[in-house]
Amino acid sequence: MYRVGQRLASNFAFPSQGIFIVGDAAHTHSPKAAQGMNVSMHDSFNLAWKLNLVLRNIAPTSLLDTYQRERKLIAQRLLEFDFEHARAFQAGDARELAQNFHDNIGFISGMKVDYKPNELNHSAGPGRYGYIGMLQSGAILPRARVTRYIDANPVDIQLDIPLLSQFRVYFVVPKIQFAMPFLNEVSDFLISDESVLWRASKLAEKSYELLPVKKTEADEYLQPGRYNGLSKLFTPAILTTTEKKDVEIKDLPAMFRSSPWTFYLDDVGNRAESWFGSCMDKWFGRLDSDLIAVINVRPDGYVGSTAQFEVGHAARAKKWFNEYYEGFLNA
Repeated sequence: MYRVGQRLASNFAFPSQGIFIVGDAAHTHSPKAAQGMNVSMHDSFNLAWKLNLVLRNIAPTSLLDTYQRERKLIAQRLLEFDFEHARAFQAGDARELAQNFHDNIGFISGMKVDYKPNELNHSAGPGRYGYIGMLQSGAILPRARVTRYIDANPVDIQLDIPLLSQFRVYFVVPKIQFAMPFLNEVSDFLISDESVLWRASKLAEKSYELLPVKKTEADEYLQPGRYNGLSKLFTPAILTTTEKKDVEIKDLPAMFRSSPWTFYLDDVGNRAESWFGSCMDKWFGRLDSDLIAVINVRPDGYVGSTAQFEVGHAARAKKWFNEYYEGFLNA
């Protein structure tokens, strides 16, 4: 006989004492649906990148407060799901058990585990939102298939950049030639001292020199140098519908030329191998050709903020970037 105990810790974090609890120490429940292991790993990942930035003095200690605010609500949702699931299991009600699994499949898989607005998760910024896609602040970056420009390989864009405790900044550009004035101005800003993100990147560079990350066997496969050559704190990327024959890497602004492995073509949606449509359609529903969308993705793969800008609104975009990153980075 297995006795199910469902408990939730009153606090997950005591930052002033350097104490944090994750997984079974924070929440206990039945072993159904493998949620103990999966939610525990998400707890740990949520905390790990925040600890990394704080211990390196790249972010203030207040960033650690978001760990409990984000993960305790998820643990509460877990116990609510588990209560109904364990009850149906005990009652031997196969129909109710299957229905509860069906109703909660997004949560069980982790794809619909989303966080409320806070300093890391901002509501949608400027833009036209007449067409709504799957992209949502505080939620995981939706899966989409694209072509990596440099080697013409089809890749899952949400997984292609390794999770190296870095932010990912995606510029989504329907027509790259049209957007070039915007890309030039904004990318020059992001690698200048006017940018909060760049000033924090300098702190990161010093920290990683003093406390380098140990090399692992996985590095041979991940090739981290492709993604942190510009900054230890963020990786820029471009996604465009422009055809490959109409653009070269050398045509891109300097920031993007320094990260050639993160230039993507949104053309897989037109092939038979893609059953879920183009990346832009999936993320935005539709992105007007005269707009540039920008997405800040957290180091754990969750969307932090997103906005859409007209090509002449680079100044607005620069202000938007600083307002987001100054909320939780030391600069």
